[in-house]
Amino acid sequence: MAQNERIPVDFHQGMFRIAAIAFVTAATVDVGSSFIGAPHLDFGGIWIVGILSYVGAAVSWFFPWHRLPVERFLVVIVMPGLALLGFMVMYTGGTHSHILPIFIAPAVFMAAAYGFRSGAAIAVLTAATATLPLFINGWDSYYVRTVVVLAVSTMLCAFISARVRRALLNEYESRRRQQEESYVATIGALAAALDAKDRYTEAHSRETADLAVNVGKRLDLPPDQLRLLKYGALLHDIGKIGIPGYILQKPGSLTPEEFAIMREHPVIGERIVASVAFLAPLGPIVRAEHERWNGTGYPDGLKGEEIPVESRIIHACDAFHAMASDRSYRKALPLEAIVAEFRKESGHQFDPRVVDVMLDLIEHDPPHISAAAEAVGQPTPDATVSGPRGWAQHMQTVEALGQQLARATSIEDICNRIGETITTLLPLDQCRVLLMSEDRTRLEVVYLRGTDREEYREVTAANATVDVGEGIAGWVAESRRGAVLGDTEHHPKAAHVTGTTVIDESMLAVPVMFQDEVLAVIVVLKLGLNQYSLDQLRLLTILANQAAVSIANARLIERLAAAATVDALTGLMNRGAFEEAVNEQMLRPQSWGTLLMIDVVNLRETNAAYGHRAGDAVIKRIARAIRASVRGDDMASRWIGDDFAILAPGIDASQAAVMAGRIETALQSDRISIRWGTAEYHGDALTAQDLLTAALKSLSERAGEGAGRATDITAQAS
Repeated sequence: MAQNERIPVDFHQGMFRIAAIAFVTAATVDVGSSFIGAPHLDFGGIWIVGILSYVGAAVSWFFPWHRLPVERFLVVIVMPGLALLGFMVMYTGGTHSHILPIFIAPAVFMAAAYGFRSGAAIAVLTAATATLPLFINGWDSYYVRTVVVLAVSTMLCAFISARVRRALLNEYESRRRQQEESYVATIGALAAALDAKDRYTEAHSRETADLAVNVGKRLDLPPDQLRLLKYGALLHDIGKIGIPGYILQKPGSLTPEEFAIMREHPVIGERIVASVAFLAPLGPIVRAEHERWNGTGYPDGLKGEEIPVESRIIHACDAFHAMASDRSYRKALPLEAIVAEFRKESGHQFDPRVVDVMLDLIEHDPPHISAAAEAVGQPTPDATVSGPRGWAQHMQTVEALGQQLARATSIEDICNRIGETITTLLPLDQCRVLLMSEDRTRLEVVYLRGTDREEYREVTAANATVDVGEGIAGWVAESRRGAVLGDTEHHPKAAHVTGTTVIDESMLAVPVMFQDEVLAVIVVLKLGLNQYSLDQLRLLTILANQAAVSIANARLIERLAAAATVDALTGLMNRGAFEEAVNEQMLRPQSWGTLLMIDVVNLRETNAAYGHRAGDAVIKRIARAIRASVRGDDMASRWIGDDFAILAPGIDASQAAVMAGRIETALQSDRISIRWGTAEYHGDALTAQDLLTAALKSLSERAGEGAGRATDITAQAS
């Protein structure tokens, strides 16, 4: 007879409810057939059949059959049921009984619960039971034909039930495997997260798990325990996620305070696994992994058999792997020293039975121990985002990028580093990094790299620049959401770069955001449809997040640098920056030109009459007039207070006077008066200080030409 397979409770219940429906159907057919062509009705038999059938249906529907093992089910239910059915056949007329269809039910029961072989065996027993009236009442050809039909029908029903059971069981097994794979992936992700915390842990946990499972097999642990043992070994150090990195990576001995923190990791690990439903059974195993056989371990001081056997195995295998592998603070111990240490601690730190089995296993089949370099690994350009190892490699690359960005201060350098990293992590034909403009209306391409595919040769930084809201990149910036597109041409926001053609193309696009502000958009393109996955979108998002802080810091540095050279009120160069520019210009051997100094007439009186706000408005108005009048190579500065300076290379004093006249004319409508002075320079004939002194002297000489007038700019100031 088939053994009871591991199937879920709801599956058992579903199959027995099918049997309950068969009970009701059989009773209905039997009662209905009694009214067709029968001159005399046996109401007693009808009542017995009906009551027993409906009682059987109720029991089938509500009784917890899944709790009965196959042997007890056969002895307690099936055999007494067949005996009762035989008695009922004799009581209801023997060869003239109408309750034979109920004999189908036991076979359906067994086939539904334990497969076709069990159902067929019970079908044979039911047919044999149904023949009892022939031995008591004598031969009846009609009854014999009825029994034959019953036997065939019972066998057919058993077969159908067994097939349904098998189909459901296959579906359940398929789903169980998928769930198991999901569980394993989750455990792998947890191990990868721990690997990011402690670079030795991933290989250590994996190899400890392999050794632990082999020891468990030699100890004849059942499959369920082996599964828990494997997962427990993979996650026995998961609590180290909550331990500070400086403690995990400390090369020397821990202080008492640090060791007290380290002792908390089994408790942290138990809390982590207990928060995941399918990992909850691992909680006691993870918590007790550092308990010792003699009761001196932590965190609970368990001893001997109080410690779960899985924890005892993991503890021994964990210690073996730690001693047999290199660490940052020591080399691996020789095998002889490890064996001697285990022999010494057997019965003290370790379970003696586990030690004996493990050492025997190591002697005949030494486990593989990874070197430290193998545990760390290096990502390859074609690495894919799949599995915990792939993610761990990519996280190392992201960490390395973070270290590079920490040293970068220019936005261009940051974007180049990000782009180059993306080209090593993701398959692509082109990568673009588009930076948000200062006025936040455009996305300007600052990084553009590709594989020189013909389809992208016409794409340049100029024609790939877009407005916010324009094209897919502009839409990503506007919506502040990343996107993975399998066919860019059919996206509502699709827009062609000038000179390119319609192509089958996939895209990843993510915004680079800092404090809810979009700083840039990263776009990755590849020819072909559906080339990217959500995992790759997540990886690109991680890179974007890594870049966001660096770009924000670089912009802040640029603004601070600009503030150090620009006058805050006017936007012109300040005095320090202007003096430095003049010094550079004077050092050029063939340079010549004119320094123009401008002074505002009666600004002090304006401040006194209308307030400093009015005086500031005058200064801003003059700055606008100067900016509108100078050439591209000229350098304009607010020298100090109400004085302005313009260094105009390549013109003489008369031409500088014309420039000053244009500025004065532009200010007449605002009733602002100015005066100016000039000083020419030719090569290194003068020093920068001499040139400035000469220009100021020229300005003071013109001060006596007119007292000027107070400026009425009340309207502009208000």
